[in-house]
Amino acid sequence: MSNLSYIYNLFLLILLCVCLIFWVTYLKSKVRKLSIKLKKTEDKFLSSSLIDNITDSYNYNYFIRRIKEDIHQSLRSNLPLSIIKLDIELFKNINTIYGVLEGDSILKEFAKFLKSVIRTSDIVSRLEDDEFGIILNCTDKIGALILAQRIKRNLITSYFGKDNKHISLQVSIGLVTFPEDGESEIILLSLLDNCLNASKENKGEIFTLEKLKEIKETKLINSYNIEDLKNKIEILTSMLGKTVIESIIAFANTIKAKDLYTAQHTEKTSEIALSIGEKLRLSSQQLEIIKYASYLHDLGKVGISESILKKPGKLTQEEFEEIKKHPIIGAEIIRPIHELKAIIPAILYHHEQFDGKGYPYGLKNNEIPLEAKIVAIADSFQALISHRPYRKAYTFSEAIKIIEDESGTHFDPFIVKTFKTVIEEFVPVD
Repeated sequence: MSNLSYIYNLFLLILLCVCLIFWVTYLKSKVRKLSIKLKKTEDKFLSSSLIDNITDSYNYNYFIRRIKEDIHQSLRSNLPLSIIKLDIELFKNINTIYGVLEGDSILKEFAKFLKSVIRTSDIVSRLEDDEFGIILNCTDKIGALILAQRIKRNLITSYFGKDNKHISLQVSIGLVTFPEDGESEIILLSLLDNCLNASKENKGEIFTLEKLKEIKETKLINSYNIEDLKNKIEILTSMLGKTVIESIIAFANTIKAKDLYTAQHTEKTSEIALSIGEKLRLSSQQLEIIKYASYLHDLGKVGISESILKKPGKLTQEEFEEIKKHPIIGAEIIRPIHELKAIIPAILYHHEQFDGKGYPYGLKNNEIPLEAKIVAIADSFQALISHRPYRKAYTFSEAIKIIEDESGTHFDPFIVKTFKTVIEEFVPVD
């Protein structure tokens, strides 16, 4: 009996050991699967933390991390490494004109464009806002310059934006090469920023460290001749003014060819708008914005069909929707012109209304720039007292009454009050 008991106990012990071994094996398998799952989750999280969620390219964190890794790799392989940094010129104006969502879409398209012109081994990252970086392994300065020039060249024939907007982009480009320009990522990135800033200041010309030194040496030499420097500044200022004036004249002539009413209308609108600005004692810079914006506020009508502009009867809803596009068209036309970028908001928003029922974005009250409010009143008054294909001109008194009646709805009451003073002083009321 004791033998049976011993055998039974031994069997139970063996059975328990087998169960324990099975349980431990099961637990190990579970832990291993959980570890693999956790590792995948960690890798996925790490990967997503290094990807820009707008462009699906790498982000700034990955850009910095990859530069450090690639510098070590370059040291081991004794091969060069080049880094390019690009900035999309006047990109904030695209956000202003088309909205942030359209801007994000264009950023995504631009990242795709960059990937299409580089090698598969090169790395594209969106660094911040409208800045991108490209890491070029095993590439010397000449190779990086060739790529930068190719990007510039391909952008000339490339357009971006949904719904056939055909938005052209221009970029400023700086580039550095390891190890000839610097032996650490801190030095390289600092020099890269300097090169990009120099490119921005020189109309997007591609800048290397050698080009940057050349510019600095030229400035240093010229600094010894103060009189010569003054003369150059005067010449540059004159050239800048001439560029702006020539641009305005060219645009105005384009409009005149399309709509004679618009040509006459813009001159009067400018006079009234400037008078309001002067009465409000605005700064010379604000008056300059008002002057050019009131002259160019209808520039976008060059993109509207003449049959709509000259239609004698009431516009259909579809035709009116076309007319509502002209502020956006006008803003987009002048967007690439650096000298005129300050007037974009006044052109873009001159059909917005105080109560938020205007177009193209339905802005209201303080959301509308002061310059745009002034151009809006001058534009509306001049339109009211002018003959149009679909109605006769209102008298001065009738036009002033209409402006007054729309104070607080269409127009800012404060600007209306100033407008009345200006009209009473400078326009003979019948």
